[in-house]
This record gives sequence, C-alpha cells and structure tokens, in this order.
Amino acid sequence: MKVIIPAAGSSTRLKELTKNSPKCLLPIGNTTILGMQLKNIENVGLKDVIICTGFRADKIEDYIQNFSTNLNIKLEYNPFFDISNNMMSLWSVRHLIYDNEIIIINGDNVFEKGILEQLLQSKNENVLMIQQKDEYDGDDMKVKTTKGKLTHVNKLMKSSEADGESIGIMKFSAKGTNVLFHHIEQMSRIKQNLQTWYLKAIEQTAQNNLNIYTESMNGLVWEEVDFVEDYNKVKKMNW
Repeated sequence: MKVIIPAAGSSTRLKELTKNSPKCLLPIGNTTILGMQLKNIENVGLKDVIICTGFRADKIEDYIQNFSTNLNIKLEYNPFFDISNNMMSLWSVRHLIYDNEIIIINGDNVFEKGILEQLLQSKNENVLMIQQKDEYDGDDMKVKTTKGKLTHVNKLMKSSEADGESIGIMKFSAKGTNVLFHHIEQMSRIKQNLQTWYLKAIEQTAQNNLNIYTESMNGLVWEEVDFVEDYNKVKKMNW
C-alpha cells in the first residue's frame, strides 16, 4: 500500500505564514504538519509514501533529507502546481501507483493516528473518511450518500443535503486505484479541469463504476489548516 500526500499548493489563504514555505511545513510543537503525518503513517505500519511537491519544493526536499524515519519516501514534482488544482498533483504520480492499494492524505491535515487505524481496519476496499456535523459551511467539502455509498462530494451542496464532510483521508484497492486514475487521466485532457479538485474525479468515479463507501471518524480528532485561524487553533491543541 502506498500513501499519497498532495502538498504542491502555495496556500495563499495563510498569507505571510506560507509566503516562502509550503503549508505542510508549518510548525506544530516540535515538529510540522508533514512531520506529524509521517509519524502517524509510520506508527500504523505503512512504509511507502509519495509526496506531491510544487510550491517551494526545495523546502520539502531539504526537510525530508533531514527527517529521521524508516519510511520509504519519494518526492514527485508537479510542474503545473501554479496553474492547476490538486487533481493534477495526483495526475503527476499516476505512473507510481497503478495496480497498488493507496491511501490519500491531504497535505494540510492534522489528525489522530486512530483515523488511519480505522481506515485500514475497514472491511470496505474503497473508503472516504468523513466528519459529521450539525451544520456545514461553504468551504466544507460536503458529501452525500445512499446506503453508506458515496454519491456526491463537493462544496456547492446545501448544508441540509449533506451527510458529512470529507476529511481528505481515504483509501482505494488496487482495482479502485486503477479506475480512479483512469478518470483522472481522462479529465486531465480537458483544459477547464486544470482547476479541478481531485474529489471531483472521485465523485465521477463513484457515480459511474466504483462503489466508494463513507465512514465517520467516530469522535476522533482531525483539523484542516486552511486559514490563519485554523493554524492558531491547531497549535494550541494537545497532540
């Protein structure tokens, strides 16, 4: 199983915090967002990690070179990071993951190890982890399901229609990986899709030819760092 971490974006919503460094390298205690992710990945017994780089890729290269770990980490540069969204980061690693089980973890996720453990223990092969709340805002990647299967995932959905929010942590079987990346390859041929989130490809895959299940993280702790307020909150938490 290979873990993919898309971390190519310039994260302009964090303003000065990410002016000269990728978001994933923001400090959290005595480590970083990426450092916490890699520790969790290693602690659940996974070995192979692919990090999709772009903005200030040199910073991530230097960080990994000096990071103490037993993980097998490969860095793959997305040359289109400044003119595209994160679907193209996944497109850029397509040659590394065919016929492999994969886990995708967004590069701005801070989370408890238990979420990965739950994902790995799931009886379902293709799983999107979700958080359930009373209300969802316009920036939440909302999901809709039927009998536990994903049918829609997007930000445009009304809060009242949502069954949860994608937390940007998911897994696919080898077959599921091949089906998903077939959609990503087809979508990448259309210029407008350069600005598409990879979850759009997952939505299309779920609507056409692959059962993707959703599972709630069951009270475990997860935070996404999009804004300065998010980062300040995460720094104060006891990880």
